[in-house]
Amino acid sequence: MKAFITGLLKNLAHPGTIVGLVVALAIPFLIYLGPNIGHKETIKNLDLYLPLPLFLVQLVAAIVLFGLLNKDFREWLKGILPEKKISLLMLIFTVIITIFAATQIEARHRVQSDESVFMSVAQNMYYNHETGTCNQGFFEDGKLNCVATSNSFKTKGLAFLYLLGMPLLGNDLHWIFHMELLMLPLAMLLMFLAIVAWTRQPLLAFFAALLTALQPTVLFQFRAMSVEPLYIFLSALSLLIFKWAFDRNTVKHWALLALSLAFFAQTRQETAFCLFAFILFALPKLLDSKSAKTPVFFATLSLFSVPALLTISYFQGFGFQGGEFEAHGHFFEDLARNWQEMTKPLTKNGELENPFLTYFNYLFAAGALYLLVRAIWGAKKKDFFYLKVLAFLLLYHIQTYMILENVSGDFSIQINQRYSLVMLPSMAFVASLPVVHLVEKLIESIGGQNSKQTAITVVTAVALIFTGWTFHYKEDFNKNIMYNRNHLTIEEYEILSWLKEQPKKERMFIYGRPWHFVGYGISSIHYDRARQMSSAELKGLVDKYQGEVYYIRGLDCWDSHTYHKKAVEHRIATTCDVFERDMDLEGVKNILITNNYWVQIAKFNGRKEFNPKNIIAISDPELQSFSEDSTKQSLFYRFNLNETAAVANQWDYTILFNGDTLAHSPYANGSFSGSVAEDRLLPGYNQVQYIVQNRENGKLMADISKFYFNKATGAVPLVEFPYASHKQAWGKLHKNTSLEGNTFKVGGRFYSEGFGTHASSETTFNLEGKFKIFKMGFGLDEESLCSDGVQLQIVADDAVLFDSGRFSLGKLKTAEVSVENKQTLTIKTYSLEDMDCDHVDIINPALIP
Repeated sequence: MKAFITGLLKNLAHPGTIVGLVVALAIPFLIYLGPNIGHKETIKNLDLYLPLPLFLVQLVAAIVLFGLLNKDFREWLKGILPEKKISLLMLIFTVIITIFAATQIEARHRVQSDESVFMSVAQNMYYNHETGTCNQGFFEDGKLNCVATSNSFKTKGLAFLYLLGMPLLGNDLHWIFHMELLMLPLAMLLMFLAIVAWTRQPLLAFFAALLTALQPTVLFQFRAMSVEPLYIFLSALSLLIFKWAFDRNTVKHWALLALSLAFFAQTRQETAFCLFAFILFALPKLLDSKSAKTPVFFATLSLFSVPALLTISYFQGFGFQGGEFEAHGHFFEDLARNWQEMTKPLTKNGELENPFLTYFNYLFAAGALYLLVRAIWGAKKKDFFYLKVLAFLLLYHIQTYMILENVSGDFSIQINQRYSLVMLPSMAFVASLPVVHLVEKLIESIGGQNSKQTAITVVTAVALIFTGWTFHYKEDFNKNIMYNRNHLTIEEYEILSWLKEQPKKERMFIYGRPWHFVGYGISSIHYDRARQMSSAELKGLVDKYQGEVYYIRGLDCWDSHTYHKKAVEHRIATTCDVFERDMDLEGVKNILITNNYWVQIAKFNGRKEFNPKNIIAISDPELQSFSEDSTKQSLFYRFNLNETAAVANQWDYTILFNGDTLAHSPYANGSFSGSVAEDRLLPGYNQVQYIVQNRENGKLMADISKFYFNKATGAVPLVEFPYASHKQAWGKLHKNTSLEGNTFKVGGRFYSEGFGTHASSETTFNLEGKFKIFKMGFGLDEESLCSDGVQLQIVADDAVLFDSGRFSLGKLKTAEVSVENKQTLTIKTYSLEDMDCDHVDIINPALIP
């Protein structure tokens, strides 16, 4: 051993090796140092313009080297292939699993923001030869004009692969779903071959590849556009080439491995840390002679890892967790929580709670114990195979520590569950160790004259059990059950589904995340950029796209209830509200995403030619005496019309009192008032409605209501009347606010008086025969949108006086019943199939004597 180590050190001290190592170490050191010595702008520009040429050189070099070594690879492969039966069995199960994924799992985004970034970077690479994210851009005349570009904190390898396919398959990148699916069988077979090559244990390779592919989160991600499937593919490919280079031990082989590892490093920033495992295990071979192997390997690996190193350097110190959580210091917390998430029991409906199989994780735990025991036991007997396996895995998964320590590595955040793909192949390998041991013992116990046939039968039976267990969750895969809580992904899915229904035209979208559209080859800009454009520029856009410009109010326009407190998110609700106030929009489609928000799609017609704030200003109606006769009173209403734009000449205003017209006239600037005689007032709530409408096109410019409660006849607002009893399914009764404490909003209109409750509920009042009429409005509040319907009843002295039947979100409904001589009044609400989001508003309830 001493002589061996001395020989390695002598070879390491060779001048050529030293120069190569110095160059290899200098590259990452200088790149990481750059931002810390005032050269962040240099690193930024290198990150934008250097990766693409390096990728192209790397690709050409890899093709040339493999071409030179092609014959040698075929000969080497023949030497490692196991017997035909197990290879054929691997191929059969690979095909079965691939068909299952293709037919049972819908191809769709599952980590929308990340996947869209890769697509947008690919578009920018293809059209502009830049490797930054095209955040906003216009596709015109065969070009992409990026009006906002930023460095991408995502590595660029996946985007480069997209770029390679674009000349043939086009810039509508839906074809990527097929590419990712194709990687599934390739990754399985490569993993099988790599483990066979290193261990000479075909059964271990078979079950490791099988268990990896059967994990639900793996299958889901191979039907998306995530980078993690590429990670699994390249990890298997690199392990296979590593063994080839290890066996052949020539400069060309090591150079090819360096190219493979360097591109492997382009999958995730943390992947660079797993390269230590390859490097340390390669050193004995690299340094077994004084040759160009070591300097070529390290210089090649360092040079072509530059794209990933530039990204890491530019974004050093960037916080990858949000809210009150820092990016660092949560390793053990995340490790414990992730184990809980990966071993959750089924839901009450027998569905998977998360895309993980509980048995697999416990099998991995058993395998880890098995590996540790075999490593210790083997070392005592001078058999270091399992000890080397353990050491390699520990070094390899420094990257897992970096993921859990430095980003939002919490699997309770649904989009983070994809990080498990970094760990699952190794977990499957470890889990397979006890499986193979038990299978071999079973084969041995069965024995028989035809032992080979017995072995393949047993292996097939066990593989069918594992496969059948995954496949029996087919309905969960069909429903996308483990990813249907991801708001943004659902939002994009619904938008793209709507877009597919439209005639094929050139369109442009104004959206909070315009790079999502740019990634699909569709022009898009942010709300802020549109607001900064002049009215003439906006009109030019509408004309250019022949009216096919759309505004989308999406996730970013809603409040904090729509995202996880650890997520890196930024809400811009005020921006969207101002945009909608200032711009001329025509509603096209509303799509319910969750109980918290809709996606709203509207046709964009340019900037409004007036200030919406100036249309009408209203004072609350007041009951006042006539100056000449103090015994007579009238309800006075007052309003100001302040808009001076020319378009206001096309408007009329109308004043309605309890539905009857009080005034109707062309719009004109000024202060206006009117009155309603006291004898026209109804007992209870009276409505004064102010409407401004464009007489040319019928478009409603303003529609505002004010309410006055007339107590003169002894009428009582129910909100001022004490209730005798109340109960409700969730929360507590709110007076003059909704269940969540907001201003009532029903059917797009706001109301200020009433009750907010949650169905099912029951509220009883003691009337003692003092009233004749009860009036109220009711509806579902728009603060919560996912109700499947509610029923309301008005009951007096145990008799049902009014039954609403089933009602859903929409306009305010009204009810009026006789309560003469009634002792009690009860308002009942009922949840129907589901109680979620059943926020019921009782609006302007009044008791009339």
